[in-house]
Amino acid sequence: MKKNYKIHNLNEYKNKKKNNYKKRINKKIGAKCILLITTFVVIILNLCGYSKISEMKYDIYYLQKDLRKKEIVLEELKAKETEKTSIKEIELKAKELLNMDYPKDGQIKYINVDN
Repeated sequence: MKKNYKIHNLNEYKNKKKNNYKKRINKKIGAKCILLITTFVVIILNLCGYSKISEMKYDIYYLQKDLRKKEIVLEELKAKETEKTSIKEIELKAKELLNMDYPKDGQIKYINVDN
């Protein structure tokens, strides 16, 4: 079907022009609203992303701080453990585990130092 574009009355012509003008204005306003809404959505998503990143950095900082405290405690415990081992225990472990023994008289060489 073809539309009839013949205009029979001047008032009909004016009304048609008004309607076309309103449609164009509505399209422009609609496009601007959509652009504005998408801009705000992008800004809000960007802010949410930055807040998540900041939160994760905050968590990482305190986890690293906690890790450092635990490393210090571990070092202290290792130091206490090495303090508790006596020379006799070290000698016994060297003989049993590593098969070490004292040097024989022929293996020892003495160095003379002149003053």
